[in-house]
Amino acid sequence: MNSTYPYRLKRFKNVKDTWGLDSMHDLILYYNPTDKELSDLRFSIMLYISKAFYFDFTLDETEFIKRLDFNRHIRDNVTPNGAVVPKREYQLEYNMILRSWSKIVNNMIINDKSLLKKFRMTPNIRIKFGTELEENIGRELDTSWPHSDAWVEGPWGMNCYTPVLGDVDNNNLNFWTPKDSDNFNDNVLNTASTYEEMQWVLDEYELDNSLKPIKGKVHISDYALIHATNREKNCGTRVSIDTTVLVGEHDVHEDREVEYLNDVKIIGENIFISTNRSILDDQVVDNATTFSHYTTGAISTHHIDKE
Repeated sequence: MNSTYPYRLKRFKNVKDTWGLDSMHDLILYYNPTDKELSDLRFSIMLYISKAFYFDFTLDETEFIKRLDFNRHIRDNVTPNGAVVPKREYQLEYNMILRSWSKIVNNMIINDKSLLKKFRMTPNIRIKFGTELEENIGRELDTSWPHSDAWVEGPWGMNCYTPVLGDVDNNNLNFWTPKDSDNFNDNVLNTASTYEEMQWVLDEYELDNSLKPIKGKVHISDYALIHATNREKNCGTRVSIDTTVLVGEHDVHEDREVEYLNDVKIIGENIFISTNRSILDDQVVDNATTFSHYTTGAISTHHIDKE
């Protein structure tokens, strides 16, 4: 059986060498944003979350997390997995995040932008409270299940994960690597309707406790690695941004195509994203399908390029 693992290694080496990224593993790279890039991203995320959770904005990280924890009972604008859902009342703040994020990605790939084939314009602004949201416990797509995003997006994407605020030392991600990469079984990347049904995959993997994402760094990892939310005992809340990029001539799952651009646009400048959902809606709308995103059918793109 032909394995895609050698191709994945070659692809990551090319990304590392071309974009000048640092390496944590053969299939995990990371980018160091500038202080200005990171400051802008932190500011926009903190403003966005304060609007979604109805508390007064503060730039003090400790006080921000304290206010967020105090309002964790507010579930109007957050999915069970902790993703903050964009709404009309704070769509301007959403575009501020997207502008900061797209500028970071644009600078990350500046050495050769053509290497990036698809850029997702709907990153998740994710809150992982120190204790799990009650409605997420036991869910079949709970990100605390060890999983690959290949199971819901197809096999060729690259995870992009940046822990931004809070207790990243104790509330972060764990990674599992293949026990025998020379005989990698691509069936572990098949699509599935739940993470739970794919837990047999762990027989092919082993936990690598040395792989710990770093606060403020943009981490890129291959779908061939397994990851999961990990909370140490008595951990605090963590806020992060996670999304997907594609390198190489590969397709995404058809239910996710609407989320992607073929190159990086500076969102908030070249494109504006609007949403038809409101904080006055009864509840967060469920995904249309297992494979679709919570923003599917709710957002529109408005091109404002000077052309």
